[in-house]
Amino acid sequence: MLKHSESEYIFANAYIGSFVSRLMTGRDIRRVAASRDLAGAALILHEFGYEDDKYLHEGAVEPFLRRERNDLYKEVFSVLPDRRALAFNLLPYDYGNLKICLKAEQLGTMPERQRGFMSEAGTIAPAALIALVQDRSYDRMPVEMAQGIREALDIFARSHDPQSIDLALDRACCRHMLEEARETQDTFLIDYVKMQMDAVNLSAWMRLREMGRPWSALRDVFVEGAHITLPMLTAGYEEPASRMAERLAPFGFGEAVAEGGQMLKESGSMAAFERLRDDAVMQYVKRAKFESFGIHPIQGYLYAKETEIANLRVALSGILFGFTSAEIEERLKESYV
Repeated sequence: MLKHSESEYIFANAYIGSFVSRLMTGRDIRRVAASRDLAGAALILHEFGYEDDKYLHEGAVEPFLRRERNDLYKEVFSVLPDRRALAFNLLPYDYGNLKICLKAEQLGTMPERQRGFMSEAGTIAPAALIALVQDRSYDRMPVEMAQGIREALDIFARSHDPQSIDLALDRACCRHMLEEARETQDTFLIDYVKMQMDAVNLSAWMRLREMGRPWSALRDVFVEGAHITLPMLTAGYEEPASRMAERLAPFGFGEAVAEGGQMLKESGSMAAFERLRDDAVMQYVKRAKFESFGIHPIQGYLYAKETEIANLRVALSGILFGFTSAEIEERLKESYV
């Protein structure tokens, strides 16, 4: 059990609250998207505390964003009274690093050579994780992680499909996040993780339907434990997305499925669904804005900043590759402020 009183978060709330005022609004992100080049975008970002350095001037968008994310978690977790309470936020970076390690192995490449692509934001340092994977030190890993690696390697050995590694580790990551969230006994945090799991399952549901795969294929990738159950999704597998949207409205994903499903049918792109899906999660997280103390405002800030970084990836990459501001804006997710 990791429950803590609100009084224990007074310093963390005050410290992190000072950064909330520097979050970028949707209008601010659109200003960046309208920049003529990355140098112009860097000037705007400087207003919000982003360093104006060589990365953007050299067109290195991903290293720039990776550093900002690493700094985000380092700063927030440095003031938490108990890092374990929000540690589930770090797990996707551990599992992302695991994907890099396992795929490198299967390609006959040393994982160390991929170190530059690995995130420093996880719970396990990249160098330590590489060593654990190479030595197959399952007893020194969290149970869910060891299970995920074994599952990924087993499925890959039978399918020889690199994507099977992604799918197996994504499922393991979701299970691990839910287990960590449950340790907090905090309903807001548990439901947040479950919504993230719902989002993963709905993406699989939409994609498999579009590919013409049978409903049984969903069973192979479904992550148990979320709000939306497998029977609910399989029961509506053959139905139009608009009808399924009515059933999913109580879970917050009705609009995402209705509009995203229509756009998928017209264009073959999942982009609209994924944006609306993440907007649904944002609507849930925004409840934290109305609380001043405790762990919820801190979780709200983390998700807000993650979304801001995701929007900056869209905007900065769009500028780099010559997209118009209108093309960039239609891909932007809803901001926290």
